[in-house]
Amino acid sequence: MRYLGCSYGHLIFSCVEHLLLVDVYTGTKVKPPKLHTNSDCVIDSAILMAPLSSSNSCLLLFSNLFIFQWQVVTNSWTDYPLVSEHFLIQIVLFKGQMFAIDFPQTLKTISLAPQPNVQEVDVVWGEDIVVGLNYDPWLVVCGDMLLMVDLVDDLISNGTFQVSRFDSSAEPAKWTKMEKLENWALFISLDRRSPTFSCMNPEIWGGKSNCIYVPSASKDSDEPWIVVELGQAVYSITRSDSYILEGKSNQLESLWVLPSLVYGVGQ
Repeated sequence: MRYLGCSYGHLIFSCVEHLLLVDVYTGTKVKPPKLHTNSDCVIDSAILMAPLSSSNSCLLLFSNLFIFQWQVVTNSWTDYPLVSEHFLIQIVLFKGQMFAIDFPQTLKTISLAPQPNVQEVDVVWGEDIVVGLNYDPWLVVCGDMLLMVDLVDDLISNGTFQVSRFDSSAEPAKWTKMEKLENWALFISLDRRSPTFSCMNPEIWGGKSNCIYVPSASKDSDEPWIVVELGQAVYSITRSDSYILEGKSNQLESLWVLPSLVYGVGQ
């Protein structure tokens, strides 16, 4: 089976026309109806629009040609033509909207009603931001902020994370560099189909603010994750963490998951 993503505590897989959602915490499986597509249609990623327990939950599949929508508890799929010049790297939900990023780091919004539409967001770069095109960036929802985390690897930075905040109040909208995350910590995975998270006041459970958490490359690592303080060079960490700079492999990478039971508890 092919991994398509993880959303609201569920791993999402596909195998030809069969789809499978697996609750990471309970192991419960949900099988959507069969999806019949032609051989030219390659499904790359998937996302749930709400927890499966929600009455308005639906599953979206993104391919090179279409967006497929399954309204949970129904027996059919709806397809929408996908008009996008580039492959969508990552999709997140922010303030009721779907935001996506593609190569080369173009921010887009996706809507299905009243007509399916993929719209490029008119946004400029802040003067002090280094635009790195060697690595795919991450989008992270952090409270009421939409952040972009980029890995800048050059002779000066020596491989450091750069975090920019989406400022929609500016005209045009702007990516503004953040020097500190203050009392926030970010959680990213190498596979951009896997979800990203943020946590306020991580010291409550023994974590560190102003840091980015990345799962280790394999189960044989000394630590299950590494912690990089914003502004710290990845190369300066004592363990060998060059795999972060190498990007994702063809294998399913370790990933962060919030169990489905935490959704809808009001926190």
